[in-house]
Amino acid sequence: MTQPAPIRIVDFSTHMSGPLASHLLVEMGADVIKVEHPTQGDGNRGNEPKIAGISDLHLALNPGTRSIAVSTRSPHWADVVAGVTAWADAVIVGARPKDAVRRGLDFHTLLEANPQLVYCVISGYGLAGPWAEYKAHGQNMDALAGRVEVEWNDGQPQTRVGWRSAGVLLAGVFGAMGVLAAIVKRDRGGGPQFVHTSIWNTALWWNWRDVNTWVNNDEPWHEYRSLGSRYAMYATSDHRALLICPLEKVAWERFCDLTNLHQLRARGEWTHSMDFGYDDEFPLIAEAISRRTFDDWNRLLDEAEIPFAPILTLDEAVSSDHAAVNRVLRGTELPGGRVQMAASPVHLSSSPDEAAQPDLSDLPSPPDLGADTAEILAEIGLDKLIGEDLSGGRA
Repeated sequence: MTQPAPIRIVDFSTHMSGPLASHLLVEMGADVIKVEHPTQGDGNRGNEPKIAGISDLHLALNPGTRSIAVSTRSPHWADVVAGVTAWADAVIVGARPKDAVRRGLDFHTLLEANPQLVYCVISGYGLAGPWAEYKAHGQNMDALAGRVEVEWNDGQPQTRVGWRSAGVLLAGVFGAMGVLAAIVKRDRGGGPQFVHTSIWNTALWWNWRDVNTWVNNDEPWHEYRSLGSRYAMYATSDHRALLICPLEKVAWERFCDLTNLHQLRARGEWTHSMDFGYDDEFPLIAEAISRRTFDDWNRLLDEAEIPFAPILTLDEAVSSDHAAVNRVLRGTELPGGRVQMAASPVHLSSSPDEAAQPDLSDLPSPPDLGADTAEILAEIGLDKLIGEDLSGGRA
């Protein structure tokens, strides 16, 4: 069967959100051209930490893309922008509104090159409002979205250990979703499409449960540690943590039978299908779980079909047989050796059987900066620029 032509994406963005959107689209079969700075690339190439001598972010976000290096200072910048835009189904831009205009990457300018364009801009704080022109870095947007938890040390504020930004990643996910939805809408007669998401807005949205309860009830969403005795962690005899979740009536009855907590079997209010338990159950359940090992409970709870979850380390999770079957890691061959990278959680296939056996082939290595410049120039009809200096005088 003839394969359909891939979606064509041009990515003018830098750092993480836009490149993540491009990466997700590559994983779903898109042909992505990255228009990069002649010396710095997309901003991810030089970052720490390094894996096999290459930036982790570059390895994670750029495999399978093609790279053309051209400076905004080059006299050929506008020609290259128009050429790749005319070639594309969609472009991704990451910039403040005024910066997009200054670089000739605003919606109206690019629409002149491609009247059926899907234009996606991922901004820091949005297109309007008092923060719209703020300079954007990852933690900044989360801070203004109420997502940065502060710890005080000797009178100085610090970010909580282990904190990870939400907005920069989620903006990439929502950007990719928006691009795909806009392409469908355009192809059904909707004309050119403008897609926008901001890192700040996505960070705020990620807290939607807290947002909803704060603005309506003036209270935070409940914490998982306070949900109840039947949705809590307990320690096994070998001092491992186990999340016990027998919330439904049948699961609770099986759990009580398994743990010999027969005196609790009839307790429960099942009007809403689940009962989260009672304070006086905590010590009884804790004592029961402490009688057996972590491995024993994993086996017994699984056999009894009682909802539970062993609390694994990251190493245990990615090294598990389940991770191997579900292709959570994919290899990449590099000059310095073979490495493994986290794979996209989205799999496209033609049947459930095919989906159950995901592609385990290696990811392509990320492109060298500007490696595909000549090929791309020829593809977009700018053969005359092959061999020309596109650096704009940048060393």
